[in-house]
Amino acid sequence: MNSIFVRIYGGILVALLIIGAATYVGVDLINQYRAGQYRERMAEGTFFLLGEGLREQSGADRAEWLREMSRRLGASLRIHPGADLSLTYRERLHLDEGRVVIREHRESERITVLYHVPGGDDYLVTSLERLSEQQARLKAVAPEQRAQSLARLVPYFGFPLSLAEWGEVGLDEEQYQRLDRNEMVLLLTDSTRRDATLYLYVPIPRDHRVLVLGPMTLFDPFPWELLVIASLLALCLVALSTYLQVRPLQTRLRHLERAVKRLGGGDLTAHADVRGGDSIGQLAATFNGMTAHIRRLIHAQREMTRAVSHELRTPVARLRFGLEMLADSESAEARRERLDALDRDIDQLDQLIDEILTYARLEQGTPTIDFQPVYLVEVCEQLRGELDTIRGDIVIEVEGDRTLAVDGDPRYLHRILQNLVTNALRYAQARILMTIRLEEGGERVVLEVDDDGSGIPEHQRERVFKPFARLDQSRHRASGGYGLGLSIVKRIVDWHGGEVRVLESDWGGARFQVILPREQQRQHVLGR
Repeated sequence: MNSIFVRIYGGILVALLIIGAATYVGVDLINQYRAGQYRERMAEGTFFLLGEGLREQSGADRAEWLREMSRRLGASLRIHPGADLSLTYRERLHLDEGRVVIREHRESERITVLYHVPGGDDYLVTSLERLSEQQARLKAVAPEQRAQSLARLVPYFGFPLSLAEWGEVGLDEEQYQRLDRNEMVLLLTDSTRRDATLYLYVPIPRDHRVLVLGPMTLFDPFPWELLVIASLLALCLVALSTYLQVRPLQTRLRHLERAVKRLGGGDLTAHADVRGGDSIGQLAATFNGMTAHIRRLIHAQREMTRAVSHELRTPVARLRFGLEMLADSESAEARRERLDALDRDIDQLDQLIDEILTYARLEQGTPTIDFQPVYLVEVCEQLRGELDTIRGDIVIEVEGDRTLAVDGDPRYLHRILQNLVTNALRYAQARILMTIRLEEGGERVVLEVDDDGSGIPEHQRERVFKPFARLDQSRHRASGGYGLGLSIVKRIVDWHGGEVRVLESDWGGARFQVILPREQQRQHVLGR
């Protein structure tokens, strides 16, 4: 994914999915814990009363009491010693604190309720199916079992307890009739509201009063407090995921910014250490290429300045010397000879300036090249004819398939051959060979120029492509050239996406080998 938008959007989307799943699992686990606490709290008061009643029983009375409570409850009440229950650390801790422990059974809807009977090691155990209904029965029998003050019982219940006069409870006629029949009345407030509550009215025998249990708040799986906490956590996680997505991009931009500031301050060695295939990585690569190109241009300019000053010194010195000799010439014939020598020096100076301007123009940047098929054998033969007047006794030969073409610019390819062959003419003794062939694989074309001269030492073969480089120290016209021809060749070959080498020819001289791609894109600029 090279698009920054796709990367950030995809990362945030994945983060939201993970956060949503984690939030759902987290809320579900919290609700399971809250539901367990809710059931334990609602049952705690009733089992406290049962435990108090059981503690007052002894011997056969205890067994009879358990049977009576089991009958009224509709579930079996049993007494177990603590060693038989395999209690966990949490369960033992809660039971020792006088709280109720509820065990859920995944294979069925039944639950097991455990309560530690005060004053001993006995535990009251029962198995229920519907906790709410059977728990209500326990609340109903409690007032009949004990005549304790409500103030003492309230701390053990998860809801209020109160006594109300018969006519103060505000029930309808049918509900009052149920109280007359000694039946409890269950009243639910508006169930469409989130804060719906439950009231339980239990008639007290032989007393014209009613025991009111409630209001009992129904379990709400999504209270606003939990939703607020979950929302805040989700927002924090979204912010964290967004930060983790944006931070690498920000860090890379800062690296690029520091590199730009260094370059702006004059540090040409500035380099942006930023990688990647996205827009930032491409921008950093372009910046690094730009700084490298600037360094190369400045280095070339410095070399050019030093070399030009050195190269111009020789013809200028000869001109000055020639003018002095001209002034001392007495005869017209001597003056004519001096003028001819000055004219040749001026021609040489003009050629040097032309070479310098050509190299400087090529160093300004890579041009847009209109590639087209070029038949190199035809270019070689054309060049052989152009050099016929200056080759002297040296034989120039051409070998290769006339139908073999390469994508390139005809002007620049002609300049490559011209510079290589004229360079070979300076050192060849009797023979020059231009060869065109197809490289193994058929994807590149090889152009070779061989001569039978003295050759080039291996340790100096890379140096010949540097501007104004000469392997010999002579500066007179017999050696020829200004050390720019091969530099121009190297630059043009680079533009065509090829490579140039110096080898040893089969005749003992030098072999310049140019390898070019056979096919290239049309109308493109090469970043060389």
